[in-house]
Amino acid sequence: MNLHRPIYHYMPEQNWMNDPNGVLFYKEEYHLFYQHNPHGVQWSTIHWGHAKSKDLVHWEQLPIALAPSLELGEHHCFSGCAVNAAGVPMIFYTSIGVNERDHIHGAEQWMATSTDDMLSWTKYEGNPVLSLKIHGDFEVKDWRDPFIWRAREAWFMVLGGGHQGKGCVLLYRSEDLLEWTFIHKMLEGDAEIWECPNFFPLGDEGKYVLIYSPSNVVRYYIGTWNEDFTFTPEAEGIVDYSGWQGFYAPNNLLDGQGRRIMWGWLTEVARGAFPVIGEWAGVQSLPRILSLAESGKLQYQPAPELQMLRNSHHTFETRNIAVGEWLTGVQGRSLEIIAEFKLENETIPFGIKVLQSPDGEEETVIVYDPSFGTLSVERGKSSLSDKPHKSNLIGRLDIKKGQKLTLHVFVDHSVIEVFANEITCISTRIYPTLEQSVNVSVFALNEASVTLLQLDIWELGSIWT
Repeated sequence: MNLHRPIYHYMPEQNWMNDPNGVLFYKEEYHLFYQHNPHGVQWSTIHWGHAKSKDLVHWEQLPIALAPSLELGEHHCFSGCAVNAAGVPMIFYTSIGVNERDHIHGAEQWMATSTDDMLSWTKYEGNPVLSLKIHGDFEVKDWRDPFIWRAREAWFMVLGGGHQGKGCVLLYRSEDLLEWTFIHKMLEGDAEIWECPNFFPLGDEGKYVLIYSPSNVVRYYIGTWNEDFTFTPEAEGIVDYSGWQGFYAPNNLLDGQGRRIMWGWLTEVARGAFPVIGEWAGVQSLPRILSLAESGKLQYQPAPELQMLRNSHHTFETRNIAVGEWLTGVQGRSLEIIAEFKLENETIPFGIKVLQSPDGEEETVIVYDPSFGTLSVERGKSSLSDKPHKSNLIGRLDIKKGQKLTLHVFVDHSVIEVFANEITCISTRIYPTLEQSVNVSVFALNEASVTLLQLDIWELGSIWT
């Protein structure tokens, strides 16, 4: 038994994978590109891998889309996007070389097109489409990760980078996707670099969302994109509280149903020096549907198509969970769990334990503490090995007495994704060592009890069968 390789999260058959790139809905199919080293399990010689799906769940592996053009001084094809330009698929990506073409001082933005429904790609002979010269005297370092959309009868692009020691998002405009004009620095922050910016409209009130990855937890702003192309943030938040311990560098698409769908890279950083079976590293998150909550925050729902993976169903109705824990009797490493609690006491921490051994020697604990308004994934006992990372991951979630907490949890061998009230997300990696670490329990602490209104658990099948 492979205790750690996920079965319903997308990943290539082997070797290294990181950022999702160029996600695109094209001819009724979902296309997922991703950063990939086809030659080994470590980051190196970055290509663009490619897969497609008709249903967002089952994926077909396709030939590698982009490989570095070594003869042109290109050593890596960094992240970027894909667009459908009047029926012509186009990839825009950051091209990296060495020496004067390194990632800090010499990045370029290149383009490639496809004429066979994205099975093969040809790089534009006039590359680079953009170089750092476009900024004039405005100095930009670590310039990367184009994201393009069409609005106001033109094409627009945001790129990430750093300016005078501050991470930033930069805005550009084009009429034809080939000739670009630098507009301005749209936004900046304290991190030295902002990576993988996404900028897109969301909801019915004309709001725009900016998502960026500042070498830490992925963050967002929601606000107004003004007529003069400036952006006025009106709300902000965190996309996923795991950062490098689980979720980074997301990318998104708009599908045929008008849904904004996002994937993120579930990193292998938490593995540390822990060995796993098979030559693989990196997983893509489940597809998340984005919307705007009534509170003005970003809201996340796992794509409903994932329900087709559900097999055996275990359901439990209202019960009082007294101090200690209730062992549900459900076992598995590939599970979907929906637990609805009623908050009756604002001092009682409570939650769910997964991948738990019979004696509790190994377990991963998902706990909500109303006293502090925190949701945590506690990994201190997630593995008997001392090699994986075991720090607790903590997010904010404020719930008042009398309100409900819904925990929607996906367990997939070494992956845990937690959605709490569709507002707070924590995704991370854990590496249990015991084959018997398969139990699920519900608990309450502090010599009190909590009301579990409903609990549903499904065993989930593989996306590859």
